[in-house]
Amino acid sequence: MRNLNYIKHLCLLAAVIVLIGSFSNIVAGAAEKSAREVPNGRSVYDAPDPLPPGKHGDIIWAVKIKTDIPGAQAWKILYRSTDIHDTPVPVSGMVIAPAAKAKTGNRPVVTYAHGTAGLARSCAITLVDNPAKDASFYSFPDSPDSVDAGVPGLTQMIAAGYVVVATDYQGLGTPGFHQYLVGPTAARNVLDAIVAAQQIPQAGAGKQAVVLGWSQGGQAAVWAGQLADYVASSTKILGAVALAPVNAMEQSKIEAQIVASGKKLTTMMGAETAMAQYAMTMTFPELKLSDVLTPLGIDYIKEASKHQCNKQMGQSLDYIQAWKGSATRSDPQNQEAWLKRIEQMALGFVPAKVPIAIYQGDDDPIIFPAASEAYVKTACASGTTISYTHYPDTDHLRVPGRAQADFLGWIADRFADKPAPSSCQ
Repeated sequence: MRNLNYIKHLCLLAAVIVLIGSFSNIVAGAAEKSAREVPNGRSVYDAPDPLPPGKHGDIIWAVKIKTDIPGAQAWKILYRSTDIHDTPVPVSGMVIAPAAKAKTGNRPVVTYAHGTAGLARSCAITLVDNPAKDASFYSFPDSPDSVDAGVPGLTQMIAAGYVVVATDYQGLGTPGFHQYLVGPTAARNVLDAIVAAQQIPQAGAGKQAVVLGWSQGGQAAVWAGQLADYVASSTKILGAVALAPVNAMEQSKIEAQIVASGKKLTTMMGAETAMAQYAMTMTFPELKLSDVLTPLGIDYIKEASKHQCNKQMGQSLDYIQAWKGSATRSDPQNQEAWLKRIEQMALGFVPAKVPIAIYQGDDDPIIFPAASEAYVKTACASGTTISYTHYPDTDHLRVPGRAQADFLGWIADRFADKPAPSSCQ
């Protein structure tokens, strides 16, 4: 009888094991399915309204896409994030990973923050043809794209075994207004992209990550380093690389000096300033467009931001000002409130929680070297571990290529747990 009971217990245990295994497969299959399927008749970018329940970083769905990067596979994704006001927002992006089968969650992750693209939904970098590619800059004669797209150093990072995830930021691709140069919002979008990538089993994304950003994305990268504990429960951020980052407060001071001297801002600087002003008024209710723009400027930015991306906005602003006069008020109003918000977006006053690396071109006419140097000085004073590398004869578009070997080496050292270098005295 004892032997019979023993056999019965073994059979029951075996049945339970099989049942648990079957249940685990069902749950895993359901999770994979929920992260892959987009409802019929909708695109990746058409977010559910309301958003499905969940936490920031939760993936909503993912769709496999093609990539020409050797040995890579790629997905477009939609995931949950939050903005500076903690409001849940849908964000699109893409994940690129080595095609070889990975051990569960062991691959290092690089999360990329792109440069200025525009304010319209159509300006998302994942909307270009074949988005999972090495960096492509629209200003170069051979570029097929209308925005700066791709990821600097992507081929090398895939070859190194990294998973690379690139956000579009909220409001680009997805519904909602893009909070351009609102650093804390962009940083959250960048960090939540890592968590979303971790939920694609085939990608093999692990729990260690480094942030990489250029221009607008350089600002986002620094802010991600300052807000690294936002994803501390799932991810350890090891450092942040910023290529020619926007340092809003110092940049605005230098631009004001240029205007006061009687010189003109470059085409792109003028359009990007108007974009940032519009985004600030849409993000912070105490700020008004009429504080800083003329009626012509208000009409221009509201209309252009619906359909035009960065390059087109610069050209149209130049044209309309030559035709009808200035888009900018000569007597800005409500300056104290504006200054308070610009200071809030400045880099360095919140100490970074991780090492930072800054790469800057000496001949950059868009992001001034003096603005980056001011950030480095502030960061050093706050106790941040920061390295600063600058390159002669290098402008804004060329700094990602010029710095590529250096920043890839810096990233590899963070994943190898080597001490981060510092430029602070």
